[in-house]
Amino acid sequence: MAQEKFRLRKRLAAEPGVEEILHAWLDAIADRDFDRARRYLADTGFEHRSPISHGDDADAYIADISRVGAILESVETRKVFARGNEVCVVVDYVTHMDKRRVTPAVHLMRIDRGKIAAIETFFDARSYAEMFTVEKDE
Repeated sequence: MAQEKFRLRKRLAAEPGVEEILHAWLDAIADRDFDRARRYLADTGFEHRSPISHGDDADAYIADISRVGAILESVETRKVFARGNEVCVVVDYVTHMDKRRVTPAVHLMRIDRGKIAAIETFFDARSYAEMFTVEKDE
């Protein structure tokens, strides 16, 4: 019985390197170095999902998120939870166009063989859509 509890505890602990990979990826995003961010994503078997997109191509994912690079001011990590090969991070994306905006988001990630294999992102997409809406002159 005691050995069974030990195995359970061991399985619930985060795998070595999971948080380090997460922080390295977030640092690359904050630095607007999307080529470096891409290096932390799996080349095969990658998948992502968010309120505004989903897919299985890491290059397309990076191209999509790099659109915010020009207005990204900072990425502020609020909380990290890790268990096994999964990590969950709560962040604030601080952007600036006509005014400064703070967009809270949560990323749930799966790390396989030292690479991010899956990212599920949760955020209020309404404020994101407003940043890229262009008003037409009448």
